[in-house]
Amino acid sequence: PPATVFDDAVGGAILLTGDWQRQTGIAPAHAGTLTRSNLKGATAELTFEGKRVLWFTKLGADCGLAEVSVDGLEPQVIDTYSADVIWGIGIYEKQLPTGGRHTLRIKVLGQHLAHPADYAPDLASPSVMWVHIDGFRVEP
Repeated sequence: PPATVFDDAVGGAILLTGDWQRQTGIAPAHAGTLTRSNLKGATAELTFEGKRVLWFTKLGADCGLAEVSVDGLEPQVIDTYSADVIWGIGIYEKQLPTGGRHTLRIKVLGQHLAHPADYAPDLASPSVMWVHIDGFRVEP
């Protein structure tokens, strides 16, 4: 069977908690939509049926850290920083031992790693801690 794509558009399967901004008319983003947050503790959850899941995002110099987990297991910290802007990157992939119902959870950490000279002088500013969601791909 083909993969299923879950876009970040309003009314989709992604459950957002906390302060998230949905943007439309973004040409490089999948289906022209992009969702982002820089609020520490904001979460996004996707419950899906499948054996493999990929998270697609936007990377950039204003991007920060997120914690990602599947089914409540040990989270992995993902750095969404890049000196260049990169659209549609598959930043996280999880191959599960069995198919079935699973839940992927992304938590905004509200921080970033120090990348010399790429950040504005105020490294504590939320403007350099964005985490973006462009969508997910689930494979059976």
